[in-house]
Amino acid sequence: MNYLSFFLLLFAFLPSHGVFAQQDCEKLVWSDEFSTDGAPSEERWGYDIGGGGWGNNELQTYTNTRTNSWVENGNLYIKAVKKDNSWTSARLITKGKADWRYGRIEVRAKLPSGKGTWPAIWMLPTDWEYGGWPASGEIDIMEHVGYDPGVVHGTIHTEAYNHGIGTQKGGSITIEDAMANFHVYALEWTEETMRWYVDDELYFTFNNENRTYKEWPFDKRFHLLLNIAIGGNWGGAEGIDPNLTEATMTVDYVRVYASKLPKPVIQGSKLNSLNEETSYAVNAIEGAQYNWLLPEGVTVLSGVGTSAITVQWNDAPGDIQVEVSTACDAVVSDVFHVDYLIQPDAEGFDVAPVNEDQELLWQAHAGTDNSLVLTESDGVLLVDFDINNPSQNAYFSYVFNGLIDLTAHNELALELKVDPANPPSNMRFDLVDVNGHVELVDLFKMESFDQDDSFHFHYHHFASKTDGSFLLDKIAEIRVYVNYGIFGKAGSGQLQLQNVRLQEAKSTAAEDWFSAPEFLVYPNPAQQFVNINSNEPLNTVQIYGMSGQLLMVKSGLRARNYRLDLNGLQTGMYLLRINQLSSQLISVR
Repeated sequence: MNYLSFFLLLFAFLPSHGVFAQQDCEKLVWSDEFSTDGAPSEERWGYDIGGGGWGNNELQTYTNTRTNSWVENGNLYIKAVKKDNSWTSARLITKGKADWRYGRIEVRAKLPSGKGTWPAIWMLPTDWEYGGWPASGEIDIMEHVGYDPGVVHGTIHTEAYNHGIGTQKGGSITIEDAMANFHVYALEWTEETMRWYVDDELYFTFNNENRTYKEWPFDKRFHLLLNIAIGGNWGGAEGIDPNLTEATMTVDYVRVYASKLPKPVIQGSKLNSLNEETSYAVNAIEGAQYNWLLPEGVTVLSGVGTSAITVQWNDAPGDIQVEVSTACDAVVSDVFHVDYLIQPDAEGFDVAPVNEDQELLWQAHAGTDNSLVLTESDGVLLVDFDINNPSQNAYFSYVFNGLIDLTAHNELALELKVDPANPPSNMRFDLVDVNGHVELVDLFKMESFDQDDSFHFHYHHFASKTDGSFLLDKIAEIRVYVNYGIFGKAGSGQLQLQNVRLQEAKSTAAEDWFSAPEFLVYPNPAQQFVNINSNEPLNTVQIYGMSGQLLMVKSGLRARNYRLDLNGLQTGMYLLRINQLSSQLISVR
């Protein structure tokens, strides 16, 4: 025997799994050993929930309750239960948690028994890029029907090969003690072939014909499913044992090996605040190196070069990625966006027209046939509008550098001045949350305007919705509509905004009104300004020192709401007099 023939003979006697396992680049890329009692790991598993037959006339309703799935003593238990003549079960999925293209998937499991049971270990496409079932494919690593005990099936479904047209491809093997003992059910999947094993015994092979997706849609990522169905077109083909009340599949472990690294999926908080310490992680791969790509200013506290890091966040939103590499492969995760949560200080949040570099912070969105030109002068936002098409809902907006929590600062206050000769036909001020929702029940709208060429104070209280339809604790944007909607009219002119502020909303209870109940003054103590709200037009506002000298006077206001600028006043007590009728002491600090 020459050396070449000896080598070929030795190779022929190696088991197929041995060939796969000997590749230097094969690594354990994902696993669940079910080592923590309780619910299955939320980081690894999700659920399909509901009934309706699941396309096969199955009887069970899938739940995510501990009645139907749990981890105990190192095992995952999936249990179908009959109660009041109805079946519940569980279907665990890795979709959104982990998926793979190529590799070896191993599940060590003990199968349920009972006529009418239909357990499965299988895979579905994550993205369905070739279309709905069966075009994008299905991989059944293990199926077993209770009326044919011990016979284990491995199959594929594609557009060209499926049971619906009588062309399904698959194989089977008899494992007599499959319901009494654990066995390892495995799939080896490469670009050119798929092989099915039980305890490393090969029983079915499906090769890539290198034609079209109709024969081989298995060049896309798939995720894993574990479940027990009851009845159905196949599981119930010979009926269901009327005495069957429960059936359990016990899983010892799930392990995924690959020579090509799967795209890492980052897990961690998607919302941080200044200096918050938080952790981010991807699935650990033995021997791999990890290079985390973080926004500028985010500090790594621990875990450099590993699959899990703890960081201290900066003062802005940002994107995270991680590069995972081995000697044989490298892959980069998708972008993981982290929003930044702004917490206003006790005084509130001032919405300025420009930043420190004098760059405009507001943006115009005029729409077709309309024009909005924004400029700034001495702290005032000037808005020149020319609206020919109100149905385009022209607006200008302020986008926060992150998300802002307005739970305790739910009053939007501002001063508005319009051109008396060309006022807007209508305006609306919205707070827009992280989901793009606004508070629709009580809108901050204006349909008439003081036309005296003076600034007038306006405010509105916003409220969260208990059903989560509007999130006041995660506001992303302020939008201001001009001459908008079906009640808007074509027109042009200029409006001006100043002192736009998000602040604590004051109570309108009677005890918060002073002297005459028609006036509301806040905040008190005050710093830079004080708001005056009135049920009657304001004419004159005066500030007196405690020794009686007149320090400030504002007259001819003709407004019901006014913000009085207190800049220039020293810390101390002052007397505020309104319309020469009512007076109140205010504290300036």
